[in-house]
Amino acid sequence: MILTLHHTLTVADRHAHLLSVETTIRCDIALPAPLVLFMPVWTPGSYLVREYARHVESLTGHADGVPCSAVKIRKNAWRVGGVGAREISVRYGLYCNELTVRTNHIDESHAFLNGAAVFLAIDGHEAAPVTLDVVVPRGWQLITPLEGARHPLEPQAPTRPATWEGECTVRLVARDLDMLVDSPIELGELRVERIQVHDVPHDVALWPPHRADDAHVEALLRDFATIIETESAWFGGSLPYARYTLLLHLSPRARGGLEHRSSASLIANPSGLATREGYLDLLSLVAHELFHSWNVKRIRPAGLSPYRYQEENYTRLLWWFEGATSYYDWRTLRVSKLCTVEEYLDHLAGEILAVDGVHGRLVQALEEASFDAWIKLYRPDENTENSSVSYYRKGEVVCALLDIEIRARSSGRASLDDVLLHLWENYGKVQTPVPEDRIQAIFEEATHLALGDLFDTWIRSPGEIDYDKTLAHVGMRVDRERRDPKDRADKKPRATLGVRARSEGGRAIVAVVARGRAGQLAGIDTGDEIIAIGGRRVETGSLDAALGAYEPLEEVDITIGRDGRIFTRKARLEEARPEKIRISALADAVGTQRALAQAWLSGVHPAWSAS
Repeated sequence: MILTLHHTLTVADRHAHLLSVETTIRCDIALPAPLVLFMPVWTPGSYLVREYARHVESLTGHADGVPCSAVKIRKNAWRVGGVGAREISVRYGLYCNELTVRTNHIDESHAFLNGAAVFLAIDGHEAAPVTLDVVVPRGWQLITPLEGARHPLEPQAPTRPATWEGECTVRLVARDLDMLVDSPIELGELRVERIQVHDVPHDVALWPPHRADDAHVEALLRDFATIIETESAWFGGSLPYARYTLLLHLSPRARGGLEHRSSASLIANPSGLATREGYLDLLSLVAHELFHSWNVKRIRPAGLSPYRYQEENYTRLLWWFEGATSYYDWRTLRVSKLCTVEEYLDHLAGEILAVDGVHGRLVQALEEASFDAWIKLYRPDENTENSSVSYYRKGEVVCALLDIEIRARSSGRASLDDVLLHLWENYGKVQTPVPEDRIQAIFEEATHLALGDLFDTWIRSPGEIDYDKTLAHVGMRVDRERRDPKDRADKKPRATLGVRARSEGGRAIVAVVARGRAGQLAGIDTGDEIIAIGGRRVETGSLDAALGAYEPLEEVDITIGRDGRIFTRKARLEEARPEKIRISALADAVGTQRALAQAWLSGVHPAWSAS
């Protein structure tokens, strides 16, 4: 039995955010039973069951052109048609009003569509080939990594986006469901630019086009080319795709990126283009998603091979596939000289500060954090910081430390770059999944070093990290900046309850209570209103202002409102945690330390530049 799928997409109502979808399945023989069609519940790269089928409306079915039953049998699946049909079609509406990189969004100026959140597939026949007709509204452009099979107005498929005078239909093809899910579609009023790197075309589409001026776009294209050159060098100097599509949405609503085999979708604040900090953040996002073209899309863990779109796909290796990618995104900026040594170290110090700021580092190991992504990372609550750690952030920090340790233990002969190349040559290039239980062995094969102590301490166990012990190899240390009691110009207190509150109508409502710290020990709970401290009302919902008059270790009365009751708790304040740390150079660092640091940072630490 041979099945083929054909989808037709039409923007039905821009202001109502509605897409019309028609899916037709053809079979070479009479079907022996009704078909079961399903919509994925998640999309690769974003490890959360998102229940995309909740946006499906008014699904109806036809069998050989005659209306037939279309019965929902699971939250994301329908049984359609009957015995003997050779053509089954369904029509449905899809609500598209969530502007993220993993969902769908339609408004008056564009339609951004993610395959997992749009298309139905045949249960048990995910490898069936797919054709796709996209109805392009008047004056809009179309860009997607999918290949064109035919264009009704041209003898050959367009090789890059074009604007047509009137509404037209563009036909696209996908090898199977994997390719369809992995190929976002953008329609709309776009600015599209192209660069060539290693003779490979890279298209960059910006929406909305007016939010970036020519100078910013030119800089972005130039720096994107540099990023491509730098990252490809780590993997042998070639690119793993025949062309690449970068979809950049400029919006203050969100920030994020989602990788695909030959494309990426990004959302960034347009105001960031005008500041150094914002622009480096955007470049790191570009570098992150491009790096995924190798690391996770081709070098792929066994737990994600093959993708199973109706259930969670478990892996203990996200600390590497996301954490290492996070490490290499800023490392790319440093190696390519797009950021300075100081900017890179400031970024890494910020990640260390974030990791050290959550109690969860003492509770959850990196491997556990990877495995629990489906139920923890994307579903934060008031206990998240107490019970879990980010495999992105801690993964990045640990990969930085692994890189330093490998360089030090090999006397500079090996680095994490060797692990990358080993993974590419032995797994990614030959499309062999990375075994879940061999990652330490792979590191050791690539570096010819014993690294079990580091994996046991940093990856398989929770706990504190001795940063200074590893940073000493490169002549550095972590300096934590604590507040000078005489310096109150910034109005920040030295004393704290160890809770975080939000202001609601001028009231201080507790959002997070850090485990084992002053607030929890005093009996403060999430959802409490902190009315007064030491008999003085908390004005405008600001705990910082209320705590500014106190010193660490002072015992104060905390007046709390909870469930309609008002009562007082005594709390012994503690010293506020450092709000900033620095990675500082040791003045007495010897030549071997400085040499390792220069190789790691691709430059000299400014503290040593004059010596």
